[in-house]
Amino acid sequence: MHSGKIYICDADQNSRTLLEKTLQLQGHQLISFSQGSGLLQALEEHEAETVDLILIDMHLPDISGLDLLRRIKRLRPQQHVIPMNAFGTVRGAIEAMKQGACDYLLKPFTASELNSLVDKLIEHNRLVSENRSLKAEIRRRFDPEQVVFKSTGFKQVFELAKKVAASGASILIMGESGTGKEIIASTIHYSSPRNDQRFLTINCAALTDTLLESQLFGHVKGAFTGAIGTQRGLIEEAEGGTLFLDEIGDISPGLQAKLLRVLQEKEFIPVGSTKVRLADVRFVAATNKNLPEEVHAGNFREDLFYRLNVVTLQVPALRERPEDIEPLAQLFIEKFAGRDKLQLTGEALNLLLSYSWPGNVRELENIIEMAVILADNGKIDVAQLPAKLTADQVTPMPAPKAGMSLEEVETLYIEQIYRETGYHKLRTSQILNIARRTLDRKLQQYKIQKET
Repeated sequence: MHSGKIYICDADQNSRTLLEKTLQLQGHQLISFSQGSGLLQALEEHEAETVDLILIDMHLPDISGLDLLRRIKRLRPQQHVIPMNAFGTVRGAIEAMKQGACDYLLKPFTASELNSLVDKLIEHNRLVSENRSLKAEIRRRFDPEQVVFKSTGFKQVFELAKKVAASGASILIMGESGTGKEIIASTIHYSSPRNDQRFLTINCAALTDTLLESQLFGHVKGAFTGAIGTQRGLIEEAEGGTLFLDEIGDISPGLQAKLLRVLQEKEFIPVGSTKVRLADVRFVAATNKNLPEEVHAGNFREDLFYRLNVVTLQVPALRERPEDIEPLAQLFIEKFAGRDKLQLTGEALNLLLSYSWPGNVRELENIIEMAVILADNGKIDVAQLPAKLTADQVTPMPAPKAGMSLEEVETLYIEQIYRETGYHKLRTSQILNIARRTLDRKLQQYKIQKET
C-alpha cells in the first residue's frame, strides 16, 4: 500500500471528518474543502503540485458536482476524480464518467470500499509515474544529442543515421562487436516519426531457434511443451515502433524465411496459430559478420539480405577512431563514479590511447568500471588498468651485441621497458612478468635509475 495526497470536497462536516479519519489511518495526506470554489482556487494556486485523487460530493452549496468535475478536468485533464452521491442513479454515474470521473461512489459506503478504490488509484498513479521516469531515462540514455564522439568517422555514421531515420526503410548496421551499433539503432528510432512508440531489442545470437521464434512472433497456448499460455511476440509488442534485431547474421535459414515474410508482406503468424496478424514495425538489424560473404557462402538468404539492406551503415571500430577514446572514458568515469570526482592521469590516458581495443567500446566501458572500483586518491592511474593493455606494446628484446653477457642483455632490456613505461615500476614488472620485489632488486643490482 502506498500513501498519497488526496483532496476532499464535501459540504457536510460529519462526512468530511469520517473521510479524513478513514484515509488518514491509511497514511494518506488529506486537505478538505467545504465548497467547490475553495477547491478550484487551491488547484489554480498550486498548479505544479501533484494531487493523487480528488473526492467531490455531487451536492455542494456553491456549484453542482458535474460542473465542478468539468472545471477540474479543464484545469487538470489527467486528474483522478471520484464523485460521491447519496442519491445516486445509473444515469448520474454515467454522466459523471462521461465528464471524466474515474469511478463513482454511492453513499453510504464502507471504509473497506473506500480504501480499496483509493489504493487502486494510488497504485495506478505510482506505476504511471515510474513508467514515465523509466521512459525519460531510456530517452536520456539514447538521446541522439547525448551521444559522445569526436571522430569524423563516427560522426559520418551518426549524421547519416539521423538523416535516414525519417524514412521507413529497413536499415542494416554493420561493425565489430561492441562498436556502438545499438546506439546507432536507437538514434534512428528517436530521430524518426516513431519516436513516441517503443524501441525494443533482441539479441538473435543469444537464443535457440525455438525460443527466438517465440520471442519474435509470439505463441498461442499449447504451441509447444511449456507454452502454458498465449504470449505476444516482440513484433506485436513493438507495434508502431522499432524492433532492433542484433546479430541478425546468426539466425537459422528457417527463421530467415519467416522474417522475410514479415518484411515483404507486413504480416506474421504466431507459433502454433493459423491466424495471420499485421505487423506495423520498423526493422533495424545489426551484425558483426560480413553478410555479403555469408550470402555468397550460402549461410544467409540473398533476398532477406537485400530486404534488410535498403540502407547500410558501417560503424568504425574504436581503434579506427582514437579521438573518441578520451571522451568515452570520461563518460564512463562519470557513469560509474557518480558524484565522486575521479581524474584520469595522463599516463593512464596514453595507455588507453595506445591499446588496440579488440573489444571496442564495450571493452573500454568494462575496463573503466573496474578502474573506478580500484581508483586511489581520486585518480585512475596506470596501476588501476589491466596488464593486457600493454600486451601489444611489449618492446621486443634487443638483439645482443657480440660479446655481451647475459647480465648486460637483461640490464639493457629492463632499462628499456622501465623507460618506456615512464619509470612506472608496477607496469614494468607486469610487462616483464616478474614480481615487484624482483624488479626492485634488479634495478638496484644493475644500478638502473630514473633519468632526470
